[in-house]
Amino acid sequence: MGYVKLLKANSEFDLLPAEDIGSVSTNLSLNTIIVSYVNGEKITISCANQPVRGRDGDDNKILDAVELINGASGEGIFPATLSTLITGTQVSAI
Repeated sequence: MGYVKLLKANSEFDLLPAEDIGSVSTNLSLNTIIVSYVNGEKITISCANQPVRGRDGDDNKILDAVELINGASGEGIFPATLSTLITGTQVSAI
């Protein structure tokens, strides 16, 4: 299994599992990125600033990192350089 490395505001990082992702979306009003998994769980990524949406958006940067992981041989951790630092992640049921 691979992980996407997300840089936090305090120079630490969180790891986002890259396997079985069903969708990635942004909620601009809450400054969050939501990663939904096919098993019915989701990870909400809280951002220090409003995430960018669109072709070069933060949701697509996460998907680009996942594509690198899926193409890699064996396990890997790849960074997703987002437009904003994250303040934390929360796992919950959809």
